[in-house]
Amino acid sequence: MISFLLLAIGLLLIMLEFYLPGAVMGVLGGLFVLASIITFASQTNSVVAIIIFIIFATISVALLIKFTLKKIVSTKSDFSIYSNKDQEGYQASSFDKTALGKAGTVLSDLKPGGYILVDGKQHQAISITGYIPKGEEVLVLTGQEESLIVKKKETKS
Repeated sequence: MISFLLLAIGLLLIMLEFYLPGAVMGVLGGLFVLASIITFASQTNSVVAIIIFIIFATISVALLIKFTLKKIVSTKSDFSIYSNKDQEGYQASSFDKTALGKAGTVLSDLKPGGYILVDGKQHQAISITGYIPKGEEVLVLTGQEESLIVKKKETKS
């Protein structure tokens, strides 16, 4: 009887993992399910009964996960790891479009990535011409994600 109680506690903890993510509940639930199998195996002499209990525990875990995944969609967002918000058009970061075509000063060596100063603002930058040392003048050509694409400014002699 204790093995069924351990199995029930394990299933409850696994279900809680979907609502309180962090792997702690899932790991504890898995350990309780394993403990229930070991307890059942130590209390019976029938190999067939042990195999049936293992199959029962496995099916129980699978059905619980399937049920919880269906139920989690309709749960209030405060208690769910499921996000049903539309992500269309989402962009994590973007470069400063006002810096395009302007000159800047290298703040940290571009190897090829680093930082530049344009109009008093610091920006991430990537050099298309390779290494550019600190203090050199660069020209902003375009941008990619959060970085400006730059090249070393031609000096007139």
